[in-house]
Amino acid sequence: MKYANLTLILLMFFSCLLKGQDSMSYFLQDAKKKYDNEEYVASMTAYKKAVEIDENNYEAMMGYADSQHKLDLFKQAVASYDKAEIIKNDDPTLYFNRGAAKVFLEDYRKAIKDFDKAISLKADFAEVFYYRGYSNASLDRYRSAIKDYDQAIAIKPNYAEAIYNRGAAKAELGNYEDGMEDFEKALEEDSNLKNGKMNLALSHLGMKKYDEAVKMLTNIIRSRDDNLARAYFYRGEAEFELKAKDKACSDWDRAANLGHEQAKKNASTFCEQGSNKKKRNIEIIF
Repeated sequence: MKYANLTLILLMFFSCLLKGQDSMSYFLQDAKKKYDNEEYVASMTAYKKAVEIDENNYEAMMGYADSQHKLDLFKQAVASYDKAEIIKNDDPTLYFNRGAAKVFLEDYRKAIKDFDKAISLKADFAEVFYYRGYSNASLDRYRSAIKDYDQAIAIKPNYAEAIYNRGAAKAELGNYEDGMEDFEKALEEDSNLKNGKMNLALSHLGMKKYDEAVKMLTNIIRSRDDNLARAYFYRGEAEFELKAKDKACSDWDRAANLGHEQAKKNASTFCEQGSNKKKRNIEIIF
């Protein structure tokens, strides 16, 4: 009778174990399917159920963190990546993803530490070099950023975003001509690259090619995209340099009406008060 009871207990134990394994497998498969379909709320829920079954399952914890990341829950994602690191600390993707979340939190120094770790585990990870370059540029370390973008481009020659951002870093150092070459190359790779045409126009402005800058900024204004206020402002800057003050004031007024703060100041200082001396203020977009 005792042996029969022991056998029954063991059978129940293994039955529960198998059910748990089946449940884990189901939730992981379901979560991955939803994640791949970009149903991130549903995937986060499914991964959370998998984590509740086994909090030491790396796939479940990473999936949970990645789902949070996709939902812009960056602080929660970092906390989940921290837990995943305790389970497995040799996955370059973990450090890349956690670093990217820290970039969105504007915690660039800690992000760079994660990118350094990812690179130590996978030296040919182009996206890591790109994000480390972005982090360095955000800390005004433009020369370090250029080196990172160089590495990313060496690994992935057609990496339009890295080429573009390298151009932005060069422009921030005042090297508008080389920066313009990168902007042009980036636009060849991806003609729809966000802000590419804007920075190309600003490079012409930085190089004092004001007529060309006006032409490019006029085309941007005609497209009525997200850079409309900035395009009016900088076309005003170029027109002011070309001694077309009335046109400059008109453009600054338009930019000011769209909420551009510097345009308001320019309109007040150079149009209402009549000052003729001003400094160029060029803000490259990363």
